[in-house]
Amino acid sequence: MTQNAVTPDKAIAFVSNRRLENQMFDRFVAAKVLVWAEGGRYYLDVPAWDEYSRNRRRRVGLFMGALAAAGAAAVALMA
Repeated sequence: MTQNAVTPDKAIAFVSNRRLENQMFDRFVAAKVLVWAEGGRYYLDVPAWDEYSRNRRRRVGLFMGALAAAGAAAVALMA
């Protein structure tokens, strides 16, 4: 985002030697958040990023809610 690569004409190349960054990159490409452009460059699909981020927050919220419910059930059983 800092390089404003949000359209095909502003796409940039991705270069990293870090395994974690490469895994994140592959995950974003698979989710169609990063889109391939000519010349081996990529750009961020902003609506796809918004949806990806929204879904991620929703999953985390569901997990935290389930964890809180399990904790409450455990406390109730101990009382």
